[in-house]
Amino acid sequence: MLSKVLVTWGAALACPASAFVPSQGLQHSPELRATTAVGASDEAAPQDSRSGLGATATAAGLCLAAAGAVAAKKRSARTQRRYTTQVILPALQWIKTGLKLGELQATELRAKNLAGVDVLVGKDGSGKLFCVANLCPHIGTPMSEGADVIGDVIVCPLHGSSFKVTTGELIDWCPTPFIIGPLTGFVVERKNLAVFEVRSSFFGGDIEVLVDTNAKRAYEADYWKGLLDAQGKDDGTFY
Repeated sequence: MLSKVLVTWGAALACPASAFVPSQGLQHSPELRATTAVGASDEAAPQDSRSGLGATATAAGLCLAAAGAVAAKKRSARTQRRYTTQVILPALQWIKTGLKLGELQATELRAKNLAGVDVLVGKDGSGKLFCVANLCPHIGTPMSEGADVIGDVIVCPLHGSSFKVTTGELIDWCPTPFIIGPLTGFVVERKNLAVFEVRSSFFGGDIEVLVDTNAKRAYEADYWKGLLDAQGKDDGTFY
């Protein structure tokens, strides 16, 4: 039997692969069947491996696409919460400052934040109560950090801008320091100082200020609208 197999394999080596046909007896040989099965399994293994890699890549692509869609939806939701075309109307309300009328001396100033609004409560040179914005309209310097009250005029501690405490009217715009003050004032539009209504209760002397409780919300809405307008919409268009 072994000699027969050797003769057959010798003929196969001498002939082209396409012309080789094993004999009838060799086709039914257990040795050949085992060899053929091993070769077929070796050829099928790379194909199965390639199929598995393809399925893995497809699944990974689907996961990435789903994650991108979820992230885009979250970004859109955040944008919708922050961007609004709604007109936010003022909501005026008397709010207690926590100060008593008797606590303040003439020309004394106290800074407070009421419903998100920075105000400065004080008394003028004659002891009359007033309330103005704490931030100077020039570049937002806190007036509470060293402002002087001279009569019924308040003077910004940084560049010396002065305003009437009763009306907020601008008197002088950035006169100091020499050269630097006027230069910084030249690039900023001149504005009056905001003034708030203020009162003290008859019993107890509690100081209250009339403020717009929607002022902060309106400011933030305008801020986000401007920021998102500059960026444009998600679809490439603009608001």
